[in-house]
This record gives sequence, structure tokens and C-alpha cells, in this order.
Amino acid sequence: MEPLRRFFNWLSQLLFGPSNGPGTLKIIKQNVYTMINNITFSTEMDTLYLIDNDRAIPFSLDNKKGILIGVLKGQLTVATDFEAPASPERIELEDGRQIGFSRSKTEVKLSTEKTVWSAAYHRRRRVLSFIGATEVEVRSNNAEYDYKPELVFFELDGRVLNIQRKGNSIVVKSMILADTDSPDR
Repeated sequence: MEPLRRFFNWLSQLLFGPSNGPGTLKIIKQNVYTMINNITFSTEMDTLYLIDNDRAIPFSLDNKKGILIGVLKGQLTVATDFEAPASPERIELEDGRQIGFSRSKTEVKLSTEKTVWSAAYHRRRRVLSFIGATEVEVRSNNAEYDYKPELVFFELDGRVLNIQRKGNSIVVKSMILADTDSPDR
């Protein structure tokens, strides 16, 4: 019975602190961090995955309408089945405001022929970067290989990316989301 009593005394000291009397609580401060979601590509470069809360949600890059990537409250969001407008278009929201999408001049083709792409998201700056790594070449006679990864950055603050695969490339188009009722725009 003595070891059991010592265990309970030890446990009460952990919970209540040193014997300052009954009802004294020891407050333990614990930091909780929200996991930032991210995206990645399949090895065949035909599927985009949204990594969110221990889940990998697949989105086919062969979708003719494209995949939209944006930010909602600092987190990456991915959506499909929305055809990107070819010209500026107004959409009326439930609250009566109108928003418009307009295509910016930013359009990038990421070659998938000898390159595998990955992505990284910087939450504070709201920047999504695509990092391309070329295939590893095996060389003889201790020849040096100057490796330079390809990097492409997109700001997502007030922008939405339309991404889809066309042939041996992944085409990324940046669209500006503009509140047409706002005097700032």
C-alpha cells in the first residue's frame, strides 16, 4: 500500500504543486500551433494533393477547367469545376457586392519532361513557390554537375491561381480578385 500512496502523493504534487494546501492548482502553459496546410504533386505530375489535417486530398491536373488555388484566412484552399474566365467578369455575391476576376500577365509553364515539381507555402507573406528539380545524371570520371533548381513564386494575397496540365507542362495562370464596388481598386 505504501508504493500506491507515494504514487498518489507524487501525482498530487504534479497537479497541485508543493503542499500549499488543498485546492491549489499548478497551471501548465502549453503552446498550440495550427498546422499550415500545403500542396504537393504526384510523381507522375498528373495529380495535385492538398495536404490538410492528416489528409491528402487529390485533384486531377488533367481537369479541362483547371484547379483554383487561393488563400482563405491564411490557409491554402483548392477547388475544381470552376471555369476560369477568359476576360474580366463580374460576379454578384449574396450581399449585393460585385467582384471580378481579371487575368494578370503572369502565366508560367512548368515543364514536366525532365523536372519534378514540389510546392512550399509561406503563410505570413502569402506566397506559394514551386520548386523544380531536374533528373539526376550519373557521370563518370568525377565530372562535376552544376545543379540549379528552378524556382517560381506567386503572391496569393488578393490573387487566385488557375493550374492545369497541358501536354508535358503544368500551366499556372495568376488571376487578380478585385472587389469592383471598392474605391481602392
